Amino acid sequence: MNSRHLLSIGGGLLLLSTAGCSNTPCLDDGLGQDDPAGCPADSAGSSDTDNDTDPSDTDADTCANGVQDGDETDVDCGGTCDSQCGSGGSCQSDADCESDSCSSENVCDPSSCTNDVQDGDETDVDCGGSCEAGCDDGDACGVDDDCASGTCQDDGTCGGANAACEDQQQNGDETDVDCGGPDCDPCDDGGTCTAPTDCVSGVCDEEVCGDASCRDGVQNGNESDVDCGGDTCAGCDDGAVCTDGDDCASGSCVDDVCEAPSCDDGVSNGDETGIDCGGDTCEACDDGEGCADGDDCNSGVCTDDVCQAPACDDTVQNGDETDVDCGGDTCDGCGAGGACEDADDCASAGCTDNVCNALLSVSAGPLCGDASGGPVGLSAIAMGGTGGPYTYSWTPDDGSLDTPDQANTNADPAGFQTYTVTADDGTNTATDTVVVLDSSPFDLEDNCTLYSGDFGGMTAASIAYDMGGTRACENGNNGFGLHLCEGVVFANTALTGRMEVSDDADDNDWIGLVWGAQDNSHFYSLAWKGAAQDSFGCTTPAGVLVKRIEADAFDDLDGADLYCPQDTADSTVLALPADTTTDGWLEATEYDVRIEYTETQSVVTITEVGQVTPVAEFTINDATFPSGSFGSTTTSQANACVGPLFGACLAD
Repeated sequence: MNSRHLLSIGGGLLLLSTAGCSNTPCLDDGLGQDDPAGCPADSAGSSDTDNDTDPSDTDADTCANGVQDGDETDVDCGGTCDSQCGSGGSCQSDADCESDSCSSENVCDPSSCTNDVQDGDETDVDCGGSCEAGCDDGDACGVDDDCASGTCQDDGTCGGANAACEDQQQNGDETDVDCGGPDCDPCDDGGTCTAPTDCVSGVCDEEVCGDASCRDGVQNGNESDVDCGGDTCAGCDDGAVCTDGDDCASGSCVDDVCEAPSCDDGVSNGDETGIDCGGDTCEACDDGEGCADGDDCNSGVCTDDVCQAPACDDTVQNGDETDVDCGGDTCDGCGAGGACEDADDCASAGCTDNVCNALLSVSAGPLCGDASGGPVGLSAIAMGGTGGPYTYSWTPDDGSLDTPDQANTNADPAGFQTYTVTADDGTNTATDTVVVLDSSPFDLEDNCTLYSGDFGGMTAASIAYDMGGTRACENGNNGFGLHLCEGVVFANTALTGRMEVSDDADDNDWIGLVWGAQDNSHFYSLAWKGAAQDSFGCTTPAGVLVKRIEADAFDDLDGADLYCPQDTADSTVLALPADTTTDGWLEATEYDVRIEYTETQSVVTITEVGQVTPVAEFTINDATFPSGSFGSTTTSQANACVGPLFGACLAD
């Protein structure tokens, strides 16, 4: 404590003060003058000229004079000084202490990061400075390290938790600039990392973020599960996480989990060819669904990997067909032996024990009958169709038949006659023909037709008849003429015709016969050339050439079709002169031509009249025209005559 002592010297009083002195008395001369050598300024460090001992009456310098004076609680601290006392300093109240804590023993408590007081070098209460705890957002700070967020903003307060992730610095617990750590976004490939979570890829290899891949053992990129799913990796196995079917190998994602393929998951997966159909397990697909083959489709038809609607020409039994491409409400009736449910399913209109009957047919006989000795018995037998009962009718009903409405009848024609029988089963009809002959020659004039063709701009054929109309002769050197006796259809018949060029008029062109004629553009042609020459774009040879003529119409025929020794679009070579005879016909010489005509072949013999040895004898093995009419041809040859023509039945 300060002490003062009064001394009497020379009748005067001296005030002796020891406060603040170095054991040196300070003399007061009573005149208000201190001894400057004997005593420094008073406790405030200056002279107290008015002897006022008020502790508040100090200079500011007393808080920095290294002496506890004035109202300081300790040297240069506490009291009215700006400086607070450090740990262990004397104090009268908490305000005297840096720690803001004055103990009951009037000693300042040490600074603490847990005393709920901002003390020490803390920038805010119990945080910042040397405290381990960083300050919360909004607390005072001096540097980034004072803040839990790692960001001390320009206004001296701590910023938000992610503020440091945008400051273009590596701070806080970032593993690289503005990325990594628990608060910032993961780092891109190449960024520094300490754990996979620091990386966008989820791959931290030797503290560097690696590329995401489908085989890095990490779910990264847009994978829906580890190394699978997403836009890049393969589909995930069953049980893996998914967001949609594309993430799954099965194509089926149910409740965010890949499911095994099934026939009701709404996805085309497994070996399905369509959605929940096709393949070895699921039912067949409907029309328009995908397929690999017909087994994948209800229709049984797979075209261009798509199931097709049933059709009547797809070679598969589908739709309501009762057999392949037939039966049912849409397709034509099935043929003989086809499956059926009723007669409407059959072309024959007959269904027996769920099998279609054969088409209605009728067989008449004999194929050829000889009426030279009297009436010929004709008969007809119907088969197939509805199964009967059958009705029959014969034509022509010209009085030569005794019972034309019965299966069996007798025919007594005047000359040659073809009879047709029609069988009727109540739904369909069928026909067959027979021919009845006698020994009379054909009436060429009244029963035959002349067709004239323009081969090379020549004059139309002109025919004259003699011998009672049984012989026909070309009047001049004219164009192609076809003399066709269409009134009688021959089968299993021996046809005999006589041919002659009575005056060749210094020419050597064509004469011939036709048989098996279906019409004037479908027939067998025997053409005999007197001498070879270049005509119709080819070398037409001498001798006999046999061809099968098949043109769309008579006007389509030309000389090459009948007379060139090559096939054409409308003709086929059946025998060349080398197969028959290479000799040309001779002027004023009669020849008999006999054609034994059956359903499968024609045996041809050409003999000069009065001779025994044939000029030619050969067989044409062709069954294209099993029956047909008889006639003759001539081209560019005057005085070419045919007739008379005879027919005789061959043995059955």
